[in-house]
Amino acid sequence: MTVRFASANHPVRRLGWRAAGRGLIAPALARAANDKGRAGSEADSGEARFDPLLTDALRHFAVHGLAAPEAAVDLAAEAASRDDADARDRWLAVTRMFDHRVAAKSARELAPA
Repeated sequence: MTVRFASANHPVRRLGWRAAGRGLIAPALARAANDKGRAGSEADSGEARFDPLLTDALRHFAVHGLAAPEAAVDLAAEAASRDDADARDRWLAVTRMFDHRVAAKSARELAPA
């Protein structure tokens, strides 16, 4: 698969480029949306705040790809065999981020007897 570089300042990506070319309106560049939240919020402090569980799930997905739910279930099973309830619950929560059905089935199977 090839990767093609596309400049953000390309005339095709410029909003109203035809009208601006005719001098009818000033050109407005299409820009990325601001994902920092509303002004004055805690996210506006310049430091991004992310859900640690989501961060763990994304890192886990980066390593395991589409096999991430099954790998998380395996890690939850390992934690359950070590009687580490916190780790088991954490890996089941990561599994839930990927696939609710797999997480529900695994939670029933790994539930303490």
